Amino acid sequence: MKALIAACSIALCAAPAFAWDEATDFRGLHFYTASSDSIALTAVCDPGGAFIPPTNHLQIEIHGQPLEGPYTLKSGADTFTGTMIAGAAISREDAEWKDIVAVLRSGSELELTSADQTYQLDTEAPLPVTCGAEV
Repeated sequence: MKALIAACSIALCAAPAFAWDEATDFRGLHFYTASSDSIALTAVCDPGGAFIPPTNHLQIEIHGQPLEGPYTLKSGADTFTGTMIAGAAISREDAEWKDIVAVLRSGSELELTSADQTYQLDTEAPLPVTCGAEV
């Protein structure tokens, strides 16, 4: 029993801390999600070109509903203001996508403002990938 507890303790210590939950689907899309009780951010990355051209996007849900309309996303170092359409900001504009990823990669404490409501999200670590935006 002691050996089992020791092995489990070592496995827990050796496991990397990863604040963003990561998943991959059958098309090769990578999903990085960080969430709290009221807000969920998901960066969908298309490194293998599942879509032509490869399309990356950010999905935001507030209280389980896709965000629609103007929003501002801030980290300690960067700010991006844009418009969500059906809960997604898609990487059609290179400069815009780079700015979104810059916010997600520049800090772990994020602030989202939409419709005069502000939400805080601590992701514990910045987004670990560039998701198609070489920033």
